[in-house]
Amino acid sequence: ACVKRVEGDETGHKHCTGQYFDYWCCVDKCVGPKLFAELK
Repeated sequence: ACVKRVEGDETGHKHCTGQYFDYWCCVDKCVGPKLFAELK
């Protein structure tokens, strides 16, 4: 969805930064507890 929005932008101002940070926030919440449980 983000790629279509960026490709359709002729001003060059649209980007996917918000979706990128949302993705990594989810990764942190999902992977973090499992990873640190193994590191203890």
